[in-house]
Order: sequence, then C-alpha cells, then structure tokens
Amino acid sequence: TSLPAIVAPLIDKRMMNLLQPRRRKMKRASHVIVVGDGPLAQDAARALAARGVQTTAILAQKPAADADQPEDFVVGDGSDTETLRKVHLAEARAVLALSDDDSYNAFVVLAAKELNPNVRTVAAVSDTRNTGRVARTRPDVLLTLPQLGGELLAMALSGEEVKADALITQLLKLS
Repeated sequence: TSLPAIVAPLIDKRMMNLLQPRRRKMKRASHVIVVGDGPLAQDAARALAARGVQTTAILAQKPAADADQPEDFVVGDGSDTETLRKVHLAEARAVLALSDDDSYNAFVVLAAKELNPNVRTVAAVSDTRNTGRVARTRPDVLLTLPQLGGELLAMALSGEEVKADALITQLLKLS
C-alpha cells in the first residue's frame, strides 16, 4: 500500500513535465526588460515579442498556470538592484517601467540607472499629477497615456484636426 503513495506523485510530476510546454532558458543580451503586471506591460511585451525583440518580464507574482505568460520572466521587485542583476540589466537594451504605480516606476528607473547609466529607460505615468515627480528620475521616455487620452477627446469633441506630431509629443515626453 505504501508503494503507490510514493510512486504516484513521481509519475504525476513526470506526466506534467511531458504535457506542459517546456520553458527554455533564454540568453539575455540586448534584450528589453519589461517591469509590471498590468495590461500596458503585457501588451508591450507581446508587441515587442511579435517584432522579434527578446523581452524579459519582471512580475510581482508568478502568473496562474492558465494565464498568458511571457516566455521569459522573473518574479521579483523591479526596483530592487538584485532583481535587475538577475535579469542581466548590464546587457539590456532598455528597461520599461510600465506598472500602474507611478512611484514604483520611478524607483525602477532610479535602480536601472544606478546599475547601468547608459541603459534606455521608459517610465509610464498613470496619474498626471505625478508627471513632474516621475520626470525628475530622468527616464529617456516619459509615457503619459492619460494626457494623450485627454488630448484625443478634446480634439475629437472640439472638431480640431488630429495631428500625429502633436499627439506623439504629448504621448512621449522625451528627455
């Protein structure tokens, strides 16, 4: 009776390994690090991967088994230098701080610049009241989606011509 109790879990684990797709270990070099669990981070990672750009996601918690998972991810704190070292920030092309939390995004940029002053950084701002504070961390690109949405609505409702250059400038505050 004790034999099945010992062997059954081993067989179950073996079967799960055979049935689940195997995650391959990625070589992290010239990759983009995407920090955040929200829709913006997920969509950005998916869009980059579709274009053949190698991405590594830093997630606050492990995604559910049935959830759409990035191919390469690490569970950790993106504002922690040890986590950034783990995802090879020194070899990264860029760090995208795309969390819904503006202060977290600011700390991700600060930690990334501390480890690699030459890495390109993008910080998303969810609350326009925080734009100035996040801008003080000097990200290369400050992504202000709420302002863009406001501008688009104002243009559409006032009958203004929607100008791509003005929208790009509004959306991406380049430093």
